[in-house]
Amino acid sequence: MDWLSEIAAEIKIDSLPGAYQEVAQVFGVEGVLKLSRHVGGMRFYFPKLDSLIRDKRDEHIRKEFTGFNHRDLARKYGLSETWIRDIVQARPVRENQQSLFDDIT
Repeated sequence: MDWLSEIAAEIKIDSLPGAYQEVAQVFGVEGVLKLSRHVGGMRFYFPKLDSLIRDKRDEHIRKEFTGFNHRDLARKYGLSETWIRDIVQARPVRENQQSLFDDIT
């Protein structure tokens, strides 16, 4: 056990500042202290989960799509059937794919 773990064991969640209490409820006091050690002092923004996983989620939806399971996919991923239709109809842009408008000046 390192010194940070020893100190973390003595700190109660409710003694942390408000926003850190929420993080500690998910990751524990030691997790908050480790996070503080690595990003403390920086202005840090956590984007919503959807924006972090959107590309992979959409890839999974396309792989699982059978042509008839819009409703099942909507329930599974917490999206509307319309959103599922938009995802399966959209073609992902490849990294090296050039836009139709790239050469227009």
